[in-house]
Amino acid sequence: MVVSASTRYYTPVSLLGSLTLAMPASYGHNSGRVDAKRFASVLSDRYTHKMHLVYVGYLGFRPEAGTGYHLSVALARHMPVSYVNPPLSLKRWLELRARWSQMPDVQLSVLSVVVPGEFRFLPRRWRQRPLDWWMTPWLVRRLRQYPRETLILWMSHIGLARHLRRVLRPRLACYHRVDDFGAMDNAQKPLEQALEEDADLIFAVSPNLVAQHRQRGRDAILLPNGVDIGLFSQAIEGELLVPEDLACIPHPRVGFIGWLIPYWIDIELMLEIARMRPDWSLVLIGPKVAWEPPPLPPNVHLLGFRPYHQLPNYLKGLDVCLVPFKDNAITHGASPLKLYEYLAAGRAVVSTPVPDLPAFADLVWQAHTAQEFVHAIEDALASAHDPVLQQRRIEAVRPHSWEARAETVMYHLRQALGNAAGSVVPPQAPHRR
Repeated sequence: MVVSASTRYYTPVSLLGSLTLAMPASYGHNSGRVDAKRFASVLSDRYTHKMHLVYVGYLGFRPEAGTGYHLSVALARHMPVSYVNPPLSLKRWLELRARWSQMPDVQLSVLSVVVPGEFRFLPRRWRQRPLDWWMTPWLVRRLRQYPRETLILWMSHIGLARHLRRVLRPRLACYHRVDDFGAMDNAQKPLEQALEEDADLIFAVSPNLVAQHRQRGRDAILLPNGVDIGLFSQAIEGELLVPEDLACIPHPRVGFIGWLIPYWIDIELMLEIARMRPDWSLVLIGPKVAWEPPPLPPNVHLLGFRPYHQLPNYLKGLDVCLVPFKDNAITHGASPLKLYEYLAAGRAVVSTPVPDLPAFADLVWQAHTAQEFVHAIEDALASAHDPVLQQRRIEAVRPHSWEARAETVMYHLRQALGNAAGSVVPPQAPHRR
């Protein structure tokens, strides 16, 4: 079933087809302070305002969650953006559509093609060509209204991006590498290499990924993840309420918010901390993936998934937050959103070594073993709710807003197109303390 939709009504138009959704609406969260001169230079640039960015996402567009959503919204404050969803079954499309009732007031549209069962009845190795054949005509019909010389293709880790590059022939193709997918699955390495070859510009979230590209003779631009400062800084506001399911748990509360994935997150490390300090409460918030919890210590509390907009409420009720990434190739290629979100909430943080940590070395405790974590958490608890330190954490992460990340992208786009205005200041590199 293919559906055409607007922000206010949804009309079936045929049995098979595509969906286009334009989304002007109120946007309640401030993305952080922006330098006025740099922001004005972007908006007034006589070249970039004519560009149209096609963001080919490898994940479905889900408001308030994930890099794809936040970066596409931030970029849409500078130029029109069309977000192309990956193949979606009718069920999945209906689930995502239900989240599109409140959207930001930016130049953003979402393009979706409903695919029966996402062709999962086919073996994975046979799936890509039928998907390209099914989706491309509908997408091209929507996108050909924009002149080719104005198109910028933003390619995520999905084969559809390569096919659209061949068909649309955009003026510029950018590859955004948000994880080391090849480290997760060797079968993904050919796609990563092909996207690298197709790209005019490469953006990567971690220094390790940048180094990988340079070893293969390609320059890559460091573009770590960012944070919605306005949303998460609400955690230090007095009137914000701590949810009842957390408020009933005894202090001190040591917490983790995120996906509980064993090959990514050192879950056993956190459980060992809980065993060593039965007087602490370990609170785990987020969905479980490929992990069936063993019998847990009584001071471990699994709260499960919580909506994104409620995370500041939960963060307010935590005393110390953890970033317990495992030490492997997958995490070396990552940029942990939770590190930025914890700091934007003013929380005290204890972390294993992660690529983004040097920027906040004087504010975040670093540890490797369970014993080191226990000592670091003890230190962190002593100053966890100091108002001055809470504000320092927020100010330290303020230059890492999603708007700042979008400014970095815009600067490099203009440079690549040969149209950078002389008055434009290069984006500030992440500060190393």
